[in-house]
Amino acid sequence: MRKIAAIWLIMAAMITSGCQTLGSLEAPEVSVTGIALNSISLFEQEWGLTLRARNPNDRELTLKSLDYEIFINWEKFARGLTGESVTLPAMGDAKVNTTITTSLLSSLKQLQNIQQQQDKPLQYRLVGKARVAGVPLPLSFDKEGEMTLPAMP
Repeated sequence: MRKIAAIWLIMAAMITSGCQTLGSLEAPEVSVTGIALNSISLFEQEWGLTLRARNPNDRELTLKSLDYEIFINWEKFARGLTGESVTLPAMGDAKVNTTITTSLLSSLKQLQNIQQQQDKPLQYRLVGKARVAGVPLPLSFDKEGEMTLPAMP
């Protein structure tokens, strides 16, 4: 009986310390650092998107994936997903390269508005979840900023 009680006590201590560790872990901060039009066709465009993931924690994080949506001028532009592991040093950052695809038919009006405002920076919002090695639940991020899209060919 004492052995069972001791095992439960040890398990409770491990769970409590694990929750405290997760409670003090901050989500990576993810922002857009570059966008380039890779290809264009009648039906869709492929964009190369460069993201910067910043680790505000005092321990190294291994970023397993990012699942995100990008909004431009408050309208949904595209959804992206990365599967490349990236190591973020403690209190450091790293670039993450990804591609997104947009449909010409569904976003023609938005692309025309962007072209008309080519001289002005565009407002963006990047919302998503980061999966980090050793962390059972994804960590949410939400970042707003400005960017300039490249000229269309």
